[in-house]
Amino acid sequence: MRETRDGLKKQEREYNALIKDEATPMDEYIEAKADLESVCVRLQDLNTRIRNKQSVLGVTDRARLRNLMNNPFLTARMNALALKQRLRDRLRARKFEMERLERSFCKQVNANNGLDQKVDAHMASSVRSREPAITKVARSYNTLCATMEKLFADGKALLGAICPKQLELKGIFDLNVDDTIWEDIGLEDGSPAAPPLWLANESVRAGIKALLERDRCIEEEVRLRHECRSMRIWLSEEWRIVNLALGT
Repeated sequence: MRETRDGLKKQEREYNALIKDEATPMDEYIEAKADLESVCVRLQDLNTRIRNKQSVLGVTDRARLRNLMNNPFLTARMNALALKQRLRDRLRARKFEMERLERSFCKQVNANNGLDQKVDAHMASSVRSREPAITKVARSYNTLCATMEKLFADGKALLGAICPKQLELKGIFDLNVDDTIWEDIGLEDGSPAAPPLWLANESVRAGIKALLERDRCIEEEVRLRHECRSMRIWLSEEWRIVNLALGT
């Protein structure tokens, strides 16, 4: 819990720095503002839980806690968890932006609006400009994972600790349901728990993929209905103009 709290504090400092920086683009400023509110709520709740747990510790347990806080493996794990949470937030935000661009492109095909094209071109450029920073965070996370692997090999890790997997940088922006980015095994407090069903149960994973495919089909059906309606309106107008021309 302390590791998670320290990770949240680090995120809080980073978001505050972005908000105070006058050079921060408006879209990143709004995103940082929303993320900061969420982090502050989680941090307040975590502080309360930590105080409650500390109040029941004895003298011996407090001494063991102080020794654990200076463990290099735990420090690396704390930083890795903070980086992974930050990376997930950025990847999710980017995916939402890309989905918005895709929907906007479909509208442009029908409307051919020059102003919308300029706005979307600016947005696409903004999304691409943040990709190197996201990749850098992923590389930093992999570096910490490599550090933990070395500490584990040197016998400096805690008893029962698990080294988290490094991220595969190729295809990291796809955010597939079974990507390593969603796994926190080896990064959370306590003894390793049973893996979540979405990770270990093939039926659940297949169901998630099927549900996502169903959602995409529903979205496509709605889009096709709008396109069909637009075509009927266009054809009706063309028919009216032809009849007027024949009548004159």
